[in-house]
Amino acid sequence: MILLALLVAAAPAAEPPKAYMERLYASYRNKNFNPFDHPERYFAPKLLAAIKEDARLAKGEIGYVDGDPICQCQDPDGLHASVIGVTPQGPDKAIVRVSISFTGDKPRPTTYTLLRTSAGWRIADVSSADEPSFLAAIEKSNREIRAKR
Repeated sequence: MILLALLVAAAPAAEPPKAYMERLYASYRNKNFNPFDHPERYFAPKLLAAIKEDARLAKGEIGYVDGDPICQCQDPDGLHASVIGVTPQGPDKAIVRVSISFTGDKPRPTTYTLLRTSAGWRIADVSSADEPSFLAAIEKSNREIRAKR
C-alpha cells in the first residue's frame, strides 16, 4: 500500500497541450536545441515515420524536410512564439494555435495538431498559410520519390 502511494505521488500530472507547446518553445532558448536530435520526443508516430522515411529516401542529401517544422524556420535566432489558443478534440487530441515571429518580422499563425501518446503530447501535424498539412506534404513527397525508383 505504501509503495502504491509513493508511485502515485511520483507520477507527474498530465501536462495540458498548452504547457507542452510552451515547454517545447522554451527549448529553443538553448542555442543547441534541435528537435531532430530526439524526434520521438516531439513528433507523433505517423509524422515521425514520415520524417524518417524522407531522410532515408534522401540518402544523405536534403529531402523534403529542409527546415524545422516546429519553429517554421531553418535558424531559430530571434524566435518569438506565443500559444494563442487551444481547442480540445477529445481526451487525446488537441489543436494548438501559435503565433510565431522573428525579431523584426510580422507574426504568422501556425497550427499544430497534437496527439496524446503513452509518452505524452506529440505533434501529429503542422499547418501554416504556406502548407496546410506538413504530414500530407511529406507523405506525398515520399510516395513520389518511391514511385520514381
